[in-house]
Amino acid sequence: MNRTASSTIRVADLRKGDKVADAIFLVETANFKQTRNQKYFIQMSLRDSSGIIKAIRWEATSKLYESFGVDDFLQVNGRVEEFQGQLQLIVDGFERVESNDVDFTKFLPASEFDLDELEKELDQAVAEVHDPQIRELLRRIVESPEIRAGLRRCPAGKALHHAYLGGLLEHICSLLRASRSIAELYTELNRDLLYAGAILHDIGKVRELSYTSNFRYTDSGQLLGHIGLGLVLVNDMAREVPHFPKDKLLQIQHIVASHHGIPEYGALKLPMTAEAIAFHYLDNLDAKMATVRAVEKELPRDEDRGGNLSKWSDFKPHLNRKLYFPGKED
Repeated sequence: MNRTASSTIRVADLRKGDKVADAIFLVETANFKQTRNQKYFIQMSLRDSSGIIKAIRWEATSKLYESFGVDDFLQVNGRVEEFQGQLQLIVDGFERVESNDVDFTKFLPASEFDLDELEKELDQAVAEVHDPQIRELLRRIVESPEIRAGLRRCPAGKALHHAYLGGLLEHICSLLRASRSIAELYTELNRDLLYAGAILHDIGKVRELSYTSNFRYTDSGQLLGHIGLGLVLVNDMAREVPHFPKDKLLQIQHIVASHHGIPEYGALKLPMTAEAIAFHYLDNLDAKMATVRAVEKELPRDEDRGGNLSKWSDFKPHLNRKLYFPGKED
């Protein structure tokens, strides 16, 4: 039976056959294309806080395409169909909505954790640092108004992992817990340096990404990347700590520079200290597990299983595999 989806419907709740009436979505991508029959159409990705859906507006004109842009909000009427196993919104009509009339937080995904509690956890971890100079460096950075505000909104990634408001703060706190545990297991590791790595390895993302209306790269993010921006930020803040030792700063910067592991994945150098090696694997593990959780939330419906969630994900190019979730039921 067909349903009519109003403006309160979430992308995650859309089903094949639904009619969409006056639903408001954020434009993630938009392209003006031509069919083999020389007819024009608009191909879009529309999103809200629950997910993204592909959308098509057939028989479009260049004037219609130019009436809106990426990061605009559209009030949409249409119907949900299925194409190559994926839901697709066929747009019958749309109207641009002024951004001042929209609550942005309803259209961007957000961490499921209490950000106030995560902030307390971050502050407690800083207080646990034994080395007074490293502790002071971390305190100055996390209490900076720019960084504090950024951590509450900044994603840890634009698309691959923790790609939601507060994702960076969630990622940091997860790595602080992991650092605490691994330092107890491998006592040769310096826990203070691991904590510094957890807090600072992605701190440049606060400046790399724009997260006011949608997740985009800033100019400095495009030109320098979060590792470069992070190294500059850490160096500048270390100068404000009286007599901060160069060798400690170098070790912290090395963790930031090498946390991606290999140059092919963006590392400036291979990890060459015990803490840098350990932290690289912790960071990679946390990112991968966050990705697995995100994939599980997006499992398609399997008609062969009575419309229940599939045990298999679609092929994920960034993982170079499908993922299997045994025993997955609604």
